[in-house]
Amino acid sequence: MSEIEFRRAMVGDVEEVLRVMAQAFGRAPGSEKYERDKERITRETDAHWVLVREGEIVGAAHVRREEIQVGQAVVAKADVGEVCIAPSCQGEGLGTALMKMVVGQLRADGYPLSRLGGYRRFYERFGWVPFPRGYIDFALRGLTSRGGFTDPVSYLDRPEEDARIRAYDGCRDAAVCEVLYAAFNAGRTGAEPSRSFGAGAGNPWRVVYEVDGAVRAYVFASQNAPPHTRFSSAVSISDGACDPGDTRPLGATLRYVLRQAAIAGAESVRARLPLDPSLYDLYRDSSCGFVPSLWQSSEGGNMLQVLSLRGLLEAIAPELTERLRKAEQGTGEIGLRVRGETVGLAWDGERLTVGEGQGDWVELGQDGVMKMVLGLVPVEQVVKGEREDVAMLRAAFPVQGTATGVWG
Repeated sequence: MSEIEFRRAMVGDVEEVLRVMAQAFGRAPGSEKYERDKERITRETDAHWVLVREGEIVGAAHVRREEIQVGQAVVAKADVGEVCIAPSCQGEGLGTALMKMVVGQLRADGYPLSRLGGYRRFYERFGWVPFPRGYIDFALRGLTSRGGFTDPVSYLDRPEEDARIRAYDGCRDAAVCEVLYAAFNAGRTGAEPSRSFGAGAGNPWRVVYEVDGAVRAYVFASQNAPPHTRFSSAVSISDGACDPGDTRPLGATLRYVLRQAAIAGAESVRARLPLDPSLYDLYRDSSCGFVPSLWQSSEGGNMLQVLSLRGLLEAIAPELTERLRKAEQGTGEIGLRVRGETVGLAWDGERLTVGEGQGDWVELGQDGVMKMVLGLVPVEQVVKGEREDVAMLRAAFPVQGTATGVWG
């Protein structure tokens, strides 16, 4: 293999990166995906990395910095996507070289965590492992009751409430929706600390609930192109929020969107809403029924990688400290080991110290430690065998209402 260079993309690389991606993914110039790539590469040029051979760009990848909350703590995450090699250069080991260099760069940049979506057998070679995606699945068809089949169109009809719902207008609503998002997701594990809202308007699937000129809630949905399957719904919800002190407007807006989905012919709606039992009554009373789900990928799909266990635990140590204090946890030490990296947690009753692991550690897989960190499962499902020190982990990593979307 000729000598290759791995570097950050520059402004002068935009057209060449676009060409390589278009050829690799079969995106015709002028198509929606091509134009989306062009806009992203132009806007986020320095978030792309390129593989150069003999002066020509032969591969590229997009690395976007994201942040997720673990309680009040924030963890940086590298989201890797659009990994590609020019078709004329495939089969030469360049994809392997590119991914090894990407992982090395992520470590050098200090990321403790990374996510991507892709072909499992390829990306597992570089450290990523399958990780579930969380959803709330709302059913709209095949529902029965004592009186027969439930018709969602009539069952979810609330004309008086619908009068308060209108299409989102970014010029009017962006700022207040940002405030609602931050309030609704304050301290919510798995959520981004904040998000920006665009200036678009008129999309009937992006709606707000308004009372006396004040926006109280929003739900953003979209129609999806076929094919539609059990795991790919015709309509999906990407986000929703309200003032946490009054969730009724969110319920009304959710009900409205689900009814519109039923009118459009959807049999179900897959929603990226929190897996939070405190909201389940709201979901139930605003729909015809729902199922909280963790969709497990097989051949391809969502994948996570813990790049630095110590970096991850140091980032969330302040949150773990507060949890241990509230639980009045007795002093103790425990070591965690993931992918050959051992990190110790020492609790003196007031302060949690992250350091070198000593003695008998707990061996964990990447998926297990992240399910524990995100509060998706009880510690006992991750830590096998009888251990006296598991109580410390139980207090530090309780099951909790978790956001969906950012981690998968």
